[in-house]
Amino acid sequence: MSIIHFLNVLEGDCNIIQHDSGRISVIDISNAYDEDDTPEETAVRNSQVRHLMQNRTMIPSNKKDYQQKKSPDNPIEYLKNAVKTREIFRFVVTHPDMDHLDGIKDLFNNFNIACFWDTNNKKELTTFYNGGYNKADWDFYKDLRDKKVYNGIRRSYVQGDIYNYFNLDYLTILAPTKELVDEANRTGNYNDSSFVLLYEPPRGTVGNWKIVFAGDSEDKTWETILNNDDLKRRLTNVDILFAPHHGRDSGRSYKFLDVLEPLYTLLGNASSEHLAYNCYPKTRITNNQAGYIILNIETHSIGIYVKNFEFARDFRSRRNYSEPVYNPQFNGYLIEVYFGR
Repeated sequence: MSIIHFLNVLEGDCNIIQHDSGRISVIDISNAYDEDDTPEETAVRNSQVRHLMQNRTMIPSNKKDYQQKKSPDNPIEYLKNAVKTREIFRFVVTHPDMDHLDGIKDLFNNFNIACFWDTNNKKELTTFYNGGYNKADWDFYKDLRDKKVYNGIRRSYVQGDIYNYFNLDYLTILAPTKELVDEANRTGNYNDSSFVLLYEPPRGTVGNWKIVFAGDSEDKTWETILNNDDLKRRLTNVDILFAPHHGRDSGRSYKFLDVLEPLYTLLGNASSEHLAYNCYPKTRITNNQAGYIILNIETHSIGIYVKNFEFARDFRSRRNYSEPVYNPQFNGYLIEVYFGR
């Protein structure tokens, strides 16, 4: 059994995987802080930008707003209290944007992190969204990138790399390629150098579940991935997609969905007014509706739990299910059990 936690972290990203090996993967970080605040951290959390993030809801006009953005998760508290760990085996920064690095210094100060995945980017950053992010996090990230701090393992994997210790956790690197990273360094568009990961835990005797963490990948990334015949085959009929770029539209192409055809798409809190909610097929769940979302991955099923009772009740009512029941193991409400296609 493995468990995925999709946290509600304002307008950023953070996913936690509890692998059946006992290892913990954390993919990106946002809204993370410990109890030992610096004046700069306090100023960031009290900034007008953060206030707007918490009050700016991007729910489509025909959808109910469950107001979950007003009570975001702190990944440091969540890891300590819900996951009950101080050990992170791998921490992945999908790409060097502040909404994926927000709180990275406190994360490294509070947890033992064995391996750090990063891209060989050359990004420089001089502005911090009008005080919405902490410059100390960027400086710390740059020191990590430049190997000035951290005694653990730093790796910059690309598509095609295969190593036993992440293969055993059923992870495949779909992107970036070296060429995508090189182009990002030339153009300054680092979204298309984002890590994209395929997670394939076992599904009994019928193969593997297919779960895709898409980072902030854009069109060139998906063209590159789907030009690989083996990857295209493996990505046909995905079970769960963590939508790229928090679910923003961003004028992107959605042709990649013709291959993936996910049955569930999980969206973060897109900061753009162009939330691409209706571009994704089948069942769509956002953090602002559900709060955090937890996937309990069993051999023959995936249980989907959410933080918010009201959303869980409405979700189940529309499907003529019974009232949701609180599960103390996951600190959430079961909305559905998925048995595969």
